[in-house]
Amino acid sequence: MTQWRYDRLTWPEMNTAIARKPQPVVALAIGAVEDHGLHLPLSTDNDILESVLAECGRQAGGDLLVLPTIPFGLDEHHMDFPGVIAIDIETTLAYLSQAAISVARHGFTHILIVNGHGSNQSVCDLAARKCVLATGAICAATTVNAAVDPALVADVLAAERKGGPGSVGHACEYETAMMLHAQPGLVQMDKAERDIGQLKLKYFNWDHPAPSAYAWQDWWSRFSRNGVCGDAAAATPEFGRRMFEVTVQRFVELVREFQAIAVKPRVDHH
Repeated sequence: MTQWRYDRLTWPEMNTAIARKPQPVVALAIGAVEDHGLHLPLSTDNDILESVLAECGRQAGGDLLVLPTIPFGLDEHHMDFPGVIAIDIETTLAYLSQAAISVARHGFTHILIVNGHGSNQSVCDLAARKCVLATGAICAATTVNAAVDPALVADVLAAERKGGPGSVGHACEYETAMMLHAQPGLVQMDKAERDIGQLKLKYFNWDHPAPSAYAWQDWWSRFSRNGVCGDAAAATPEFGRRMFEVTVQRFVELVREFQAIAVKPRVDHH
């Protein structure tokens, strides 16, 4: 099987990958260590990221190289829950952008920053932009976690979730189902609960896939009893398997579409 782990290549094998036509896309993932209710481990965001990207790497046939997941992200707003690791905005942005820039400096032209934790999202976008400006590479930010952004699988998520409006947010029906499929031994379903008391206003809500007109993140303990935002009790392994398979299929398609974006020359009009 083609090696899909970036860091498992030797340096001569790295040169071979860089010279390949078409060159593989490099995925740089960042997650979090934070509360996920009474029923899921602190590693949930990282577990979902790593399981999906590993399967994507296996199925991509050499078109994807996956870096080790950066396990910690922007998380100060979760610090009322024991065990959370919080990295500030400036450090997260600097670390993430320098990792992406390092990949580009070796000659990789297409880099995807893959986010697994909602509050990293704006930082990932900025890190991708920093990489583009510093190196000229094609670098973008995306996710494989529909609780972060459902765009990749929004149709299936909306049609097949069982919990109804408010069921998907954090440590929710979706994330619990994904863990029941990917890491069932880490899920304590007897402790899974429904907490959908979060705000749903005319222009703002915390449920997916309904959009919000503005972004706002409060201290987590001010709107969630035990770290759940959604209906974790509605999760099933079958839904998790379905979401996992659709996510992998579509992300591999996304990778190949992204891989084909041309690197055009800049034009200085001064």
